[in-house]
Amino acid sequence: MKHMRVTHLRPIIVGIALMVVLLAVPSFSSVPTGVGSLGDQGCTCHGGDSNDVLVTIRGLPATFESNTSYNLSIAVEGSLLEHKENHQGGFRLTVTGDGIVAFENTSQSQFLDDGWTHQNNGTYQRVWNFTWTSPETSKDPVEFIVHGNAVNGNELSSGDKWNSFGQAIGHVDNPLPPEQPVFDRDIGPLDWAVFTFGLSALTLFFIRAVR
Repeated sequence: MKHMRVTHLRPIIVGIALMVVLLAVPSFSSVPTGVGSLGDQGCTCHGGDSNDVLVTIRGLPATFESNTSYNLSIAVEGSLLEHKENHQGGFRLTVTGDGIVAFENTSQSQFLDDGWTHQNNGTYQRVWNFTWTSPETSKDPVEFIVHGNAVNGNELSSGDKWNSFGQAIGHVDNPLPPEQPVFDRDIGPLDWAVFTFGLSALTLFFIRAVR
């Protein structure tokens, strides 16, 4: 009789456990050490993008000249207060096209998965300076995309806000205006596949745990 009672309670226990896990998903730990190609679609572990955050690359020219260095800055501005003793923000930058990117402070940034991102030392700020040197011979357009995150310093993804910026610039001698990047926030098949796999794995884990 006692065994039957536990058996009937098992689905309830599993259901409660899954609800707790799903409610905790937005609160998974953030990534202060930088993010690779998983961040190329934005800071998705911090929820959806927010208009409360403005992300820009300061100093981008309307057109670029060959073999010329441009001093640029990634800037993240938001309503979240900045606390000097806590983490403030992070970024993921990709540049499509030729040229050389060099960040001012290499202890605060790093090259990872064909893009640039912050290091732990670089999360105590919301502005990162770098230099882009244009290609010597290529006159093809160059596209800059950056996803920036303003964080509240609680070491979790909850309460953080992010947004994206993208701009393509053409060569001064190339009269055709480049196609500008468009951000697609729709959930794709890969996202659903990852979610389904993760949910299935969690379900199996909790079923085994309550046996």
